Amino acid sequence: MQNSSQLSGARTALPPAAPTAATPAHPWRGVFTVCLGVMMAFVNVSSTIGALGAIQQDLHPTASTLVWVTSAYSLVVASLVMFAGTLADLVGRRAVFLGGAVVLTAGSLLAHAADSAALLITAQAVMGIGGAAVLPASLSIVSHSFTDAQQRTKAIGAWASCSGLGLAVGPLGAGLLLDGFTWHAVYLIDVVIGAVTVLLTPFMVTETKHPTRRLDLAGVLTGTVMIASATYAIIEGGSSGYASGRILTMYGVFAVSLVLFVVVETRHHDPMLDLRLFRNAPYTAVMGVAAASMFGFVGTSLLAVLYMERVQQLSALATGVRLLAMFATYIVVSALAVRLVRKTGVTVMLTAGLVMLGGGALALLAVGPFTGYHALWPGLLLAGVGSALLTAPSTAAAVNSVPRTQAGMASATVNMFRQIGSVLGPSVLGTIVTTRFPGYLEDRLITSGVPAQDAARIADGAVHGGSATSLPPPLAHTVSDAVARAFTDAVHLGLLVGGSVLLVLAIPTAIFVRHRNTPAPAPSAP
Repeated sequence: MQNSSQLSGARTALPPAAPTAATPAHPWRGVFTVCLGVMMAFVNVSSTIGALGAIQQDLHPTASTLVWVTSAYSLVVASLVMFAGTLADLVGRRAVFLGGAVVLTAGSLLAHAADSAALLITAQAVMGIGGAAVLPASLSIVSHSFTDAQQRTKAIGAWASCSGLGLAVGPLGAGLLLDGFTWHAVYLIDVVIGAVTVLLTPFMVTETKHPTRRLDLAGVLTGTVMIASATYAIIEGGSSGYASGRILTMYGVFAVSLVLFVVVETRHHDPMLDLRLFRNAPYTAVMGVAAASMFGFVGTSLLAVLYMERVQQLSALATGVRLLAMFATYIVVSALAVRLVRKTGVTVMLTAGLVMLGGGALALLAVGPFTGYHALWPGLLLAGVGSALLTAPSTAAAVNSVPRTQAGMASATVNMFRQIGSVLGPSVLGTIVTTRFPGYLEDRLITSGVPAQDAARIADGAVHGGSATSLPPPLAHTVSDAVARAFTDAVHLGLLVGGSVLLVLAIPTAIFVRHRNTPAPAPSAP
């Protein structure tokens, strides 16, 4: 049977696949259930961003602390997702998924009850543990529910669409709840979805596990330290500086743990991550695409949110409604991407997706400090289409290119790269905005005739949430105008960097990702 989602040669270096459990009688019931869990994992990301303003006004965290309110979740997910994928193979995919849903729900309840930034960050970390379990286990359940590669790809498309649905529900739900309640209520969205998921899972999802998998404890430890140190350095470097002693130390820890991880995994008889997969250029390129897709999607949506809330002064609900041009498009096109990839092939789809996502980010350069929605929606729509062309095909390509018993490893790995991308996007692009804004503002104030000393003081106050309302009316108008223009300039720079990176990455994707219209050869012994 034709399978255009497979990558040439990616399976030839792998050992023979052991027999796997029979597929469930009603696989789509299980797909529906695990998709609820996937929604939970992404609702938390976008709803927290939507509630960030209200959280800042209530808890008054420092700028660096506020970064961790949104980043603690991603740090834990990225650090633990590979281990969670291994654990799902060992003890059972349904069991790990169910446990993850329970922990995610418990973390949401803790966030709802949080009365300090420290407790909220702790709650986000708890939710990260749950998300790390839900994401690879859910994708592994989906991939093991179908023997036919095309049906599996269609199910993965539904899985990917639900991630976009979660991202869309988050800001809309947050906006509606913030209109009548405090930010605490935002976390009840996941509590409701989690309760339904926990109730349905035992009845709808069939338990499966890897028939011969063994625990790779050394790989778990070195791999977790490796990802955690790199992710921490990326996130914290944005506020403390990437050349600071603490960040350089973390990069040193990353380098040492990376070497140890490679040594351990190449010598282990049943490694957590089979590094032989990365000998294949197409497989490695697909992992890069997975990271780039989330880098562009989350990074671009964050800059759009910052622009709408800081420059256009829109509410969380109004911002969420306008983001539907990106998120709703992502959901619809994700469902169609499964059909498109069979006609065009993986290479064309992934290259086109990167070009469109990058083009969408660059199209947002058309927005100005006082332009309307007409300048914003085309770029959001184009970015949504590009992201949808990337997520399901790249995930399916990774999972379909390995033996079925290694689908858990592949799903955990592709999720890890996606999470790294979701950390890089807001961290790198958001840091560009926050670090360039003060300088841009000071320059614009000086150009407007404000004395240099006063301009520096006003710029510093604006960075820390100061308002122009206490200034004399003529100066207040000058400052408000300069703030809008300077922040727009900073957002433009972030969009320019993000869009350019995605367009450049489209080149190696077109060169190295190759698909074939015939099944990959049966795996042979090494």
